[in-house]
Amino acid sequence: MKTTHIEITSNEQLIDITQSVRDYISKIRLKDGFVHIQIPERTSAVTLSVNDNWRLEKEFFNKINHLLPKYDGMKFTGWTTANVKASIFGMTIQIMVQDGTLILDKNQSIYFVEFQGPGERQYFMSSMGTTLSENEEPEMPNDLKILYKTREKFEAEQEKIKEEMRIEWKLCEEKRLLLEKEKEKEIEIEIEQSEE
Repeated sequence: MKTTHIEITSNEQLIDITQSVRDYISKIRLKDGFVHIQIPERTSAVTLSVNDNWRLEKEFFNKINHLLPKYDGMKFTGWTTANVKASIFGMTIQIMVQDGTLILDKNQSIYFVEFQGPGERQYFMSSMGTTLSENEEPEMPNDLKILYKTREKFEAEQEKIKEEMRIEWKLCEEKRLLLEKEKEKEIEIEIEQSEE
């Protein structure tokens, strides 16, 4: 088992611990099996989530705090609300490992979630499975390669849609500005006609 300490710097925080888990798998040379992550804290949890959304942390806590607010009217609910949030998400998770590779989507990460910081926290990692032989190197499984390629096609399609939207917005903005100028000219003409 490995214990890792984390310094929580704010009241609520998401910390990506995926690389720490990958390093652990590499160090113990886990080939096929599972890595277990457990949080021995009452206000912390562990979860899988997307890693490609820069607004994730803000939106994540906005949604959670909408469902379970820190305050009940004017009454502070204390650490019990943070504990309930952590319990809902779970204080343990198990992730598959195949051929020495974590089985995660390209856009997934493992997050340590804190609901009532700041302070020092910790998480435990352990594993179960077979180990790589001395001359064997980790390799991405074919199913994961296929998933990544599918994701790349999806991302390319999303970029194409975004570009089309940018072009459409630009055309709409140009049209709006043109209409604005025409309206200004109409007003100028009306003013000139009224002065005559």
